[in-house]
Amino acid sequence: MLAPRMPVTYKRLAIPGSEVTQKGDSWEERLNPREKKQMKKLIVGLQIVSLLAASAYAYGPRGHHLVGAIADKRLAKKKPVANKVKELLDGLTLEAAATLPDELKSLDDCGKKPGTKPLNGSKRINNEMRAFLNANRCDGNPSHHDFHFTDVPVFGDEKYGGGEVGRSNFDIVHMIPFCIRVLKGQVPETNGRAITKTVAVILLAHYLGDIHQPLHVGAEYFNASGNPFEPATTNKGFADQGGNKLTLFTLAGGKKVSAGKFHSYWDGQTVDNAFGAAANQTIATKLAGTEPANWKLTGAVETWAEQLANDILPLAREAHERLEFKNIKSKTGAKDIVSGRAEEKKKPGEPFYAIWAAATVKDEVHKAGWRLAALLEELLQ
Repeated sequence: MLAPRMPVTYKRLAIPGSEVTQKGDSWEERLNPREKKQMKKLIVGLQIVSLLAASAYAYGPRGHHLVGAIADKRLAKKKPVANKVKELLDGLTLEAAATLPDELKSLDDCGKKPGTKPLNGSKRINNEMRAFLNANRCDGNPSHHDFHFTDVPVFGDEKYGGGEVGRSNFDIVHMIPFCIRVLKGQVPETNGRAITKTVAVILLAHYLGDIHQPLHVGAEYFNASGNPFEPATTNKGFADQGGNKLTLFTLAGGKKVSAGKFHSYWDGQTVDNAFGAAANQTIATKLAGTEPANWKLTGAVETWAEQLANDILPLAREAHERLEFKNIKSKTGAKDIVSGRAEEKKKPGEPFYAIWAAATVKDEVHKAGWRLAALLEELLQ
């Protein structure tokens, strides 16, 4: 769905029925009529998507574009706010701006040759984003790579403020309020993070998408024996790096089929599963005109990021609880596991992982677009 913490790589479509149907005990024979209808509809859409995809990155930014596009359409009804956004972004839409923080990663060498292609946007936006990059380089502390997520343990029932493991002073729950304070004039634009008001809007357009992706907020932690456990400051164990260190296997055609990296699956494949081949503008128009359930936040806007983290954590837990973990490998002294398998464990009566995840992402993208618009309206009206 959203900002990958590592390069996105997609495997074949890992949903029931995407493989050649086996004779005898096929996936169709094990579904009730409603499930069959859901799966066939999803499969047809995904087959179209797979034919249209030009590369592994074809839909990587799609979730962010949708969040921005929904917010654009919501703010179109608030002309004073929309005009201020347009002025800060030199005419760039939130839809286009929402992917710039990920595109910026290609210009950060991180031991590799940095790219030279300009970012989408004006010369001023390019200059301000490059200044932000230089102030928060990948080999520095803090690094802009770390601003996109937080790793609250999903084992147990922790909320963001209920512990220390996986949190930092520069994680997404801290960076969203930082951007808010810049836009409110409480932090000068000459701050050490080089976040101007323009950069703040760009980052918020992106981070509001990130924080609605379950694996950008919650992580599984394993002990030395490879079993999930609740870490403590005295024994942090080994994290799954928001799913980046796990390979996901979902049920397809009665078999467990690799869906690629667990995190990448949620960043991209679930978005395609949720929205199929429909045009982004068509989707955004529909979602912008339909109020999502339970989307409103309370209190000062500076508190919204923590509310959002706590809101998504139950989904991050479920995203892990629906799986069983095998072949977990760790290395003494490391903070993350080396590798492992995350396999779907479907219980009778439960939807397949692909169906559940797609429905979850559809709801979260919807809410993220409305919340981004509401946040900018509060800050720029």
